[in-house]
Amino acid sequence: MTSSQPDLIRSAFGRFATGVTVVTTVGTNDRKVGMTASSFNSVSLDPPMVLWSAGTQASEYEVFANCDKFAVHVLSEKQTDLSNRFATPDIDKFEGVDWQLSSNNLPVLSDCPLCLQCETVASHQASDHKIIIGLVIDVDFGSEEPPLLYYGSAYHKLGDSI
Repeated sequence: MTSSQPDLIRSAFGRFATGVTVVTTVGTNDRKVGMTASSFNSVSLDPPMVLWSAGTQASEYEVFANCDKFAVHVLSEKQTDLSNRFATPDIDKFEGVDWQLSSNNLPVLSDCPLCLQCETVASHQASDHKIIIGLVIDVDFGSEEPPLLYYGSAYHKLGDSI
């Protein structure tokens, strides 16, 4: 297998369903930044830790690669517009979006099923991504809506359980 087969690799990786998140933080001059990420996972329960990865090509990469804390928002199946907005480069992603500044000085989006506020504890460069690991410092449960899923390069809704 070689990196000269990106369509094959993209198709293979697309066979793994993921949830969809938006990660937010505050950069220099109190500038709010955020991006959509499906590369999110739990790491441990004790201590509570999560990870996600930011691509080096993302316009917000430098901010996230150097942030000391961040918030991960799990999106609901009704929030595809929010996912698309935070995946769009070079726009004010917070314009017209309902959010508030948390006590941890993080921009927190409203109406998400879950928001985890985290302190960055480690990061690791891995090819064209940086893996960012965070210690969960606050948990906010929001809406009871089912999660938004991503599979095969498209959004999906949660089906019946088996």
